[in-house]
Amino acid sequence: MRAGRTFVLLAIVALLPLIAPAAWLHSGGFPHIAVLVVTYIALEFGPARAAWCGAAIGFLACPWTVTPLGQQAFVLGLLGFTIGSLRQSFNRELASVQLAFVAVGALVIHVTAGGLAGGVDGALHAVPSAFVTAATTSIAAPPVFGLLGWVRLVKGRRRFARV
Repeated sequence: MRAGRTFVLLAIVALLPLIAPAAWLHSGGFPHIAVLVVTYIALEFGPARAAWCGAAIGFLACPWTVTPLGQQAFVLGLLGFTIGSLRQSFNRELASVQLAFVAVGALVIHVTAGGLAGGVDGALHAVPSAFVTAATTSIAAPPVFGLLGWVRLVKGRRRFARV
């Protein structure tokens, strides 16, 4: 991956929720951009890069969130590793598979954050907004994936062959 472009992208992704209205973030009306970027990296470049990029996004976002230090980094890194590991089992070229990965990732991230913050009650309280976040993130996935493909984070060919 190109280090300069990758760092700028990760910093933008970590700071982008700061410009979104707070009501949109809590109700799920704003797509989870970190999930989109981590899913794209996992599908294109594999689990190791996705895990590192997810952890980097989480650590860059930690100073501006109310979550404990490292919680977001752990969850995003684990999400990237999981999707990157599962990518060989599915035809990742299909848009429906990509949208399913994004929707499930956004749902899991949102419910997990609610569960870590408030236990079972927090997770149950986060479910309605998690479904809205999953839907908005899935709708935003095709243009964001196209933009990330256009940015070209790597030189030359992809490291992993397409399935």
